[in-house]
Amino acid sequence: MIKSLSIKEKARGLGLDVRVCSAEPFSELVGHIREQREKRFFLNNNSWSDDEIKDFCNPGSIMSGVKSIISSFLFYLTLEEPDPSQPGKPYGYVAQYTQRNYYKELKKRLKKLAGFLKKEYRAKFVAHSCGPVAEKPIARRSGTGYYGKHSIIINPDYGSWIVLGEIYTDLGIEPDEPLKLNCGDCSICMDNCPTGAITAPYIIDRKRCIQSLTNWCGLIPDNIAQVWQNRIYGCTTCQDVCPVNKKIKPENPKTDIGVVGAYLPLLDMLQMDEDTYRKKYSDNQISARWVHFDAIKRNALLALAHFQDKRTIPIIEKYAKGDNQLLRDTAMWTLGRF
Repeated sequence: MIKSLSIKEKARGLGLDVRVCSAEPFSELVGHIREQREKRFFLNNNSWSDDEIKDFCNPGSIMSGVKSIISSFLFYLTLEEPDPSQPGKPYGYVAQYTQRNYYKELKKRLKKLAGFLKKEYRAKFVAHSCGPVAEKPIARRSGTGYYGKHSIIINPDYGSWIVLGEIYTDLGIEPDEPLKLNCGDCSICMDNCPTGAITAPYIIDRKRCIQSLTNWCGLIPDNIAQVWQNRIYGCTTCQDVCPVNKKIKPENPKTDIGVVGAYLPLLDMLQMDEDTYRKKYSDNQISARWVHFDAIKRNALLALAHFQDKRTIPIIEKYAKGDNQLLRDTAMWTLGRF
């Protein structure tokens, strides 16, 4: 069993805090996910098979012989620029975690740490951030954080303003202990979710979660569209109201990868073709393969309803008369809000 001290010292030199856990499958999670699938709490209920769920809960599905997982994170809370919206030029809000690509930055640092493991211990490894195996249970088991009732991992020092990443390795490394922390009686995140998507502690109905819906391609129900506000990607309301998070101070950005900022011009997004969009934002997760461009345009149309700026009516009417049914129906809804 390898002591973790030298690994943690090397990680600190890379600007990372790391903790370690075993790579045993998260067997208890399989039933939990299946139960949520049966309740139709996912946007992809019909496409997530039992075998895919098992793989998602098993670190061995991405690396044979894996013994340990090194868990880490990057803090992303920074001071934001003010909303630049003005008459005739409205902007849509981008959630904090997406304003820069902290996932790519974290994976880059983890690969450097993995290089150290390979050199020092001849380790085999796989490094991921936003990877194919459930990351939150890894963070909980390793003591990186604990589950908030909004189902997001909370770190004692940085709140839930973190993205997660891991190194899977065949090394046997001494593990850390999980944290003995929880949210207690607090239910502020549940009480303040604008759509009531947190149906019970740690349970999210993703069909009602704006965060999930912003990258899902489909028609947004009226009751959710009414509270959409000016969002073009993501939602952090449950994090914004969390008492732990309110104590966390912003820091300087930790990466320059994929910078898009806090606001994107809505009319530009609606007049942009997909090739231009994906090239312009190629290093940011808003252009990831699973994010449908029609979903971004739909979000922009919903955000225009928040402004009700008559100068934007011509472009909304263009979509209301178009061939794309999703965007046509969304544009009609937006016009109805004026």
